[in-house]
Amino acid sequence: MRLALCLVVALCCGLPAASDGSARTDLSAVSSWAYWLQEPDLDSLADTEHDLVVIDYSLTGDADGEFSAADIQALRDSGKTVLAYLSIGEAEDYRFYWKTKWKPGKPGWLLEENPDWEGNYKVKYWAGGWWKKGLRPYLDRILDAGFDGVYLDLVDAYWWWHEEKGMKVRSTANRMCKLVERIANHGRDRAGEGFVVFTQNGVSILDDCSKKWRTRFLVAIDGVAVESLFHEVFSDEDQDYRLEKLAEFEDAGKLLLVVDYIGAAKWDGFFDDIDASGLGLLGYPAAPDHALDELVIYD
Repeated sequence: MRLALCLVVALCCGLPAASDGSARTDLSAVSSWAYWLQEPDLDSLADTEHDLVVIDYSLTGDADGEFSAADIQALRDSGKTVLAYLSIGEAEDYRFYWKTKWKPGKPGWLLEENPDWEGNYKVKYWAGGWWKKGLRPYLDRILDAGFDGVYLDLVDAYWWWHEEKGMKVRSTANRMCKLVERIANHGRDRAGEGFVVFTQNGVSILDDCSKKWRTRFLVAIDGVAVESLFHEVFSDEDQDYRLEKLAEFEDAGKLLLVVDYIGAAKWDGFFDDIDASGLGLLGYPAAPDHALDELVIYD
């Protein structure tokens, strides 16, 4: 990962206060971020000027490598807001919650393996079993370690259920909004209202969910991240659409993050594209292999 380029962002914050009077975390001073999932070196992250970092809850991804509360506090003490990556749309067979007897169909909420990611399995993300056996125990370990919040991946799983399984998109989107809200509420019930929630991708959920769930989704989250916004884009139309949705998130007072997987020759163009977008996007140029296994230092 690379040393953060300071991008000043002015955000319209109007986040609700908790009933006990405590305020939501103020992220308006965050000017750069880093994204390092595979064996992140916490000392290296602490030495950077990044304000916000996203890491796995474990050095090795499994229970043996879990970071301690002292590890995370030391990183926080360096001035970082520290978010734990959490996949909510698929189960991962290397996580502590995985049972050796599990296979597609057993339990009933576990589906086929993702052909693009070995060891990752589609789940009925709205199922009570997934919450009880996977997400809640995982979230509790994140909370026990003292992370400032979570970075939720595979929010866009709601679209897979619509496109591949023929479910109504309004239903799948609403169910995903409900899950994100449930995660946010559980985190804030235990850690306080300042517990931070970001979602990655799936920005079309703002159009696909109901008006009620759009409102509740926006209340639940503090920010949104997108991958491959300026490079490796699906189409110009898709890029334009995602930029429009990001503007809506920004109007709602959310912090915007973007990661593109590019080499050093494209860094300048990446930040030029961010500037040209007119949005308060904070960019991180990760390595082209998508591995997120290093700290990219850029200037």
